[in-house]
Amino acid sequence: MSDAPTPAEVISALNKHPLEDELVKLVKKAAIEAAEQRDQAFASRKPHGGETPAHRVPEGLARSDFDTPFGNVATLLEEGVGTPAEALLLGAALALAAREESATEEQEQELVAHMTWLAAHTPCDALLSLDAAAGKREDVWRAVARIAIDPAEVAPDFGRTESLLAAAALGASLSPEAASPRTRALARVEDQQTRALLAVGGVAREPLLGELLPTPFRPVATAILAVTLLLGVYQLGRLVARLAFGYRRPASFTLTERGLELTYRVEMLGKVLKERTVLVPLPNLASVTREVQFPRAGLYAGLAALVIGTYFGMGLFVDALRVPGGSSSLLSMAVALIVAGLAIDFLLSSGLDGMRGRCRLLVEPRKGRTLCVGAIDADRADVMLASITAVASGASGPSLFPPPA
Repeated sequence: MSDAPTPAEVISALNKHPLEDELVKLVKKAAIEAAEQRDQAFASRKPHGGETPAHRVPEGLARSDFDTPFGNVATLLEEGVGTPAEALLLGAALALAAREESATEEQEQELVAHMTWLAAHTPCDALLSLDAAAGKREDVWRAVARIAIDPAEVAPDFGRTESLLAAAALGASLSPEAASPRTRALARVEDQQTRALLAVGGVAREPLLGELLPTPFRPVATAILAVTLLLGVYQLGRLVARLAFGYRRPASFTLTERGLELTYRVEMLGKVLKERTVLVPLPNLASVTREVQFPRAGLYAGLAALVIGTYFGMGLFVDALRVPGGSSSLLSMAVALIVAGLAIDFLLSSGLDGMRGRCRLLVEPRKGRTLCVGAIDADRADVMLASITAVASGASGPSLFPPPA
């Protein structure tokens, strides 16, 4: 066996052990007692002749029954760990204690709190193996998130160390069940290093999927294009290209230690015409904005009201003066075309995404063109924004971006 097994490998070996339940119970009992007594010597290698606590094996079983490919659990509880593999073994066995639902939420929180204290003060770190052992239990991640958010509320002697350890475990989890507690923790945690550990976890490493869109026009340009009827022509052209020729630009955003990486391809008639990756280094990043639902709806409504109000107001004036050659039908058509252009632009640029619970991300670099990605899941976009804020703050570095498992 390797001297440096992964938590998943140790958990797998324990799952195959014929006495897995007895082994987990033995480690849990000893570990909880040590945590309750705040015994920092737990699992540490004892000096020759030093006192060793009595961790008796269950009646009818021998010490040899607790052998594993990574060491004998019963022996390690008495003599302490001497290698990283042995430390990982004890931590993995304790992490397996969280796979079963506790009777109450308080007991669940207490178990996770004991694991966190042990991880902070002893060689027994169950948090390293928590994802592999009990990653599918959202209740466990909620308990971890509470420690990351407000450690002193969970235990009076908990502080920033316990918060950082909990954030690291929650942030490193690749389990979908950890995503929601992590998002809530990111929204409440103020410490930048804690936020960074949460932000660069599994969800932050997964790309945001969407579609590359043209950069939205500024309000003045939108008004000018609408009045000149070019806005409607432009958006109708985009619609025809999409429906008739299958024009698409699917894209994905990923946050890495290098910065924001945008990968997109241009498709037409089912064929890929171009594929490209654009990197925006974090020092070159001016802003990243997630547009709210139905962005600039007030602008479009205001322009439409202005056009209609101007038409009717000026119509009364024209009727009063009886200007020769005036044609109300042509003016009505012009107003209809302008309003239709505004409606089409609003619907295609942001309305459809808003109705589907999607949003747009605008990435504005200090140098270079602004990038716009639409059809992005709003919750995932919030996590990405929190990740960018935490990493760009300088509270993290390349070491916080472990390679995906």
